[in-house]
Amino acid sequence: MSTSKRVRAKGVKKRSLIFSTAIVTSLIVAGQVVAQEKKAASHYDIPAQPLEDSLNAFAMQADVELLYTSDDVRAIEAPAISGAASREQAIAQLLAGTGLIYRFTDSGTLIVQAPDKTSANAARAGRIEMAQVAQRRSAAASVATIEELQDDDVDNGQQDRSDIVEMVVTGSSIRGIAPDSSPLFILDREGIDRAGFSTVEQLIEALPQNFGGGIAVDTFSVVPESLDAAGNFSRGTSANLRGLGSDATLVLVNGRRLAPTTLSAFVDISAIPLSAIERVEVLTDGASAIYGSDAVAGVINFVLRDDYDGAETLLRYGAVSGGSLDEYKASQTFGKNWGSGNALFVYEFFNQDSLPASDRDFALDAGVPPDFDLLPQVERHNVFASISQQLTDRVELFASGLYTNREVESLSSSVGFPLAIGSDTEQFNLSGGGTIDVWAGWVLEVAGSYGQDEALIDNEFVTFGVATERKLENTLWTIDAKADGPVFELPGGEIKLAVGMSYRDEKFDDIGITSEAEFSVDRDVFAAYGELFIPLVSEKNRLPGVERFEISVAGRFEDYSDFGSSTDPKVGALWSPVAGLNLRGTYSTSFRAPNLNDLNANSLETFLANAFDPDAAGGTSLALVLFGNTGGLNPEESTAWTAGVDYEPQFLPGLSLSVTYYDIEFDDRIDIPSTNSLLPVAQPDVFAPILTVNPTAEEIASTLALTPAFRNFTLIPGFGPPGVPEDTEVIVDNTLQNISITNTSGLDFLVS
Repeated sequence: MSTSKRVRAKGVKKRSLIFSTAIVTSLIVAGQVVAQEKKAASHYDIPAQPLEDSLNAFAMQADVELLYTSDDVRAIEAPAISGAASREQAIAQLLAGTGLIYRFTDSGTLIVQAPDKTSANAARAGRIEMAQVAQRRSAAASVATIEELQDDDVDNGQQDRSDIVEMVVTGSSIRGIAPDSSPLFILDREGIDRAGFSTVEQLIEALPQNFGGGIAVDTFSVVPESLDAAGNFSRGTSANLRGLGSDATLVLVNGRRLAPTTLSAFVDISAIPLSAIERVEVLTDGASAIYGSDAVAGVINFVLRDDYDGAETLLRYGAVSGGSLDEYKASQTFGKNWGSGNALFVYEFFNQDSLPASDRDFALDAGVPPDFDLLPQVERHNVFASISQQLTDRVELFASGLYTNREVESLSSSVGFPLAIGSDTEQFNLSGGGTIDVWAGWVLEVAGSYGQDEALIDNEFVTFGVATERKLENTLWTIDAKADGPVFELPGGEIKLAVGMSYRDEKFDDIGITSEAEFSVDRDVFAAYGELFIPLVSEKNRLPGVERFEISVAGRFEDYSDFGSSTDPKVGALWSPVAGLNLRGTYSTSFRAPNLNDLNANSLETFLANAFDPDAAGGTSLALVLFGNTGGLNPEESTAWTAGVDYEPQFLPGLSLSVTYYDIEFDDRIDIPSTNSLLPVAQPDVFAPILTVNPTAEEIASTLALTPAFRNFTLIPGFGPPGVPEDTEVIVDNTLQNISITNTSGLDFLVS
């Protein structure tokens, strides 16, 4: 019986792979029909043993990737090999008398098979899922076994290039290129299952690179990292790499954008069913040159399953160690492959009870009312479906759909008052497209997607008996066209190029059902981009002190209909001075466009309140506060660079060490000066630019004239002496502005 990890192959039944290491240097799939250059002699020390064990040992000692069928090598004994030999001489010795044939692809992959199995099928089987590749940096080998290959005519080992499938990995637009100069790591399905996560939120929150205090189901009533967290009425969860804000991490599903949720500030990752995920690719580097706006801190790409054959049922129950919270999860997966295509259907149900503050002493000690919910009651339904079909050897079509319904109820607080929150959120995303092998290794892909997120929010301020209903709707249309392929051959390999164009339409609607307030805004975004990969030195032309040297260059131009355009470059380089050691680095610029809700003119309001003022005679001053959006926002901009070292010592196979230094300068950040609108009055030295002390009657009148939305909180009992706007002692401009700069740097370590 063969082994356990999954292979994706065109035209064959998907089965499993086994890997000899966790780190692989280059993509498995072959590139062109060229003769593989003979490698220099290496020293081999392989004892007489079963052939399967000898093949694994050979792959490690020869530093190659190996693909074979376990059924073909079972019950065959291999002779001992000791001494110096070329890899061709060594493998020929191992296979002597077995009847098996072998070939090396131009990417260095060794395929061993019975003579009645064609290389076309072997090439199809050679698409190894990146889920099993933790990081593609070092010179370690990868060994795979494939259980089933379809019979076909013998072609004496000549590859059919049309059957080779090269993958696009997060961080690059070019097929068959792993962005090794960038800090990328991949979480595979096996690791996710083994860790015991029940939701995508738990998975992302466990990442050391993700800030745990961002927008999440359990941080709504906590001091937020931004206004967006306080507006998270649907209690969604965002990714927040490097702590730069939930709107500075780009979230993709199968490489495509999703519609944001609630106030258009973030993508709700809880809408993605964990049962449908094959792997998660996390790029912790600025990537606006590849993906456009929002990829300031990095990109998280959820790659959903598309190669499953069979049925899988999952049931899960959990409970907290103390208190009344119970958690239930059930999912059902159906998958079918038919050689030239596949289909998948996943349904997932999740239910979580609320956790009242009375169940946690620390909450009561902090003064949280016992009937407040630390965690809300959540019920969620997720559905994912996908289908792909190979029409010809050159044309493939694909389509997928994702639907989520989530209902949330909780008793929490907002601006210090009890707030009963109910929300009902529906989200769906549809995508489809096709690829065609155009000419000479060039592939054209055209794809489009449509997404919508609609949240019905029912809030009630219990103290005042005031209830509001509100509908927040976000829609997103995208269409992308990209072509990539080889340009010309260098001694170190093919120079590859990707060029593309994209268009997207974003729309946000804020409808106050219990009021007449309504806001609608949309924007169009056009982009053109290119990326170049240049392998100057590889195993084909290695030099003393230069085992590998490659450069990648990317650039993207984006034009926004509402605030202008941006051009962002990215440059990366990787140098391997000796086998097993990589030195890498990147430089990039990125930007983040204002959220559509940031352009909401209806959000502009004024209120009157008594603010604590240590310099005032009575200890308070009457403050007129202006908050919301007055327009004129510019995009946020960032500059980032990384430097890293990856080391896999040749004397200790299986050990991998990696360290990455990153430095990000994030300028012109959009925020309000203070999350507490009255705090600036108490700290005039800090907030002097937004304070108008002892304003004139004209200044008071002009502030009130900016918006009809005015509240006089001094008329509420217990909030100090009543006042009128004409008696204002200080005006606070707490509106959205390009007001701040964030500089962050640090080190990421990985040992495995």
